[in-house]
Amino acid sequence: MTNAAPQLPRDVAITFAGGGNRAFYQLGLLHHWGERLRPRLAAIAACSAGACVATLWLAGRETQTRAFWRARRQGVHRNFEWTRLLRGQRPTPHGPIYRDTLLCAYAEGGLELIRQTPFPVLVVTTSPPPLVPSAVGALVGWSAYNLEKRIRRDFVHPVLGQRLGFSAHVVDARRCQTPEELADLIIASSATPPFTPMGRFRGRTLLDGGLVDNAPASAAEAVREVRRNLVLLTRPYPPSCLGQKGSRLYVAPTREVPVDVWDYTRPELLDRTIEMGEREASVHDRALRRFLVR
Repeated sequence: MTNAAPQLPRDVAITFAGGGNRAFYQLGLLHHWGERLRPRLAAIAACSAGACVATLWLAGRETQTRAFWRARRQGVHRNFEWTRLLRGQRPTPHGPIYRDTLLCAYAEGGLELIRQTPFPVLVVTTSPPPLVPSAVGALVGWSAYNLEKRIRRDFVHPVLGQRLGFSAHVVDARRCQTPEELADLIIASSATPPFTPMGRFRGRTLLDGGLVDNAPASAAEAVREVRRNLVLLTRPYPPSCLGQKGSRLYVAPTREVPVDVWDYTRPELLDRTIEMGEREASVHDRALRRFLVR
């Protein structure tokens, strides 16, 4: 009789950082690591475009969704048009394209696969400070985030937003009842006016989850079963920020990824970003193997 291989525990989390289109570097990593990680997962935590990538991966509709996005964004030659403001229109094309692409990902069984996931899929959004108008909150929040990022390039987890009264609002994507509701949640977690509209989810006004933590590792670690946390970043960081830090393993691109955060004009750069993640999976593979067996 052959002894069955011991079943490894579900004690691993993946944290998907935000970063707009840059988050698709994470998808490239998962093309190589996904089958190894899935049986070990106890939680996913994600914000902003990282939440888009995480749910796209779980929905199992990457091929269809990438083809849809490429076709849907045809005709986009500029990411920002001042003349549209003069006509009373939104100056950016991203919001409707993003929403339609999410709906494609969650169609034809995609949402059902996410809802059947045997672990929490935590999407982090940001609640603005009480009594602060949402537009003012968005301006203050993004100003604080960008200031902190410029001053502290080696700071993975920002703190200024929380000190100003912004707070995390976390929702398990498995609790969404329809593709439209899940799209609302992801757009709320990605709310970056003027590129996307202000977030609205179940009657609440919400902002990009990155304003409280662009790599929301602590949300995943609130799940009792999590013992180790793979944190997937979307831009280069100094070596001192990366590698194993306690129960976390920080993985980042070795250089700037090809695509810009909100560039919808050159779809081939998104493809190159995914391909870069695929190539760099081997660069980080040794660290991941050590992390999973420790």
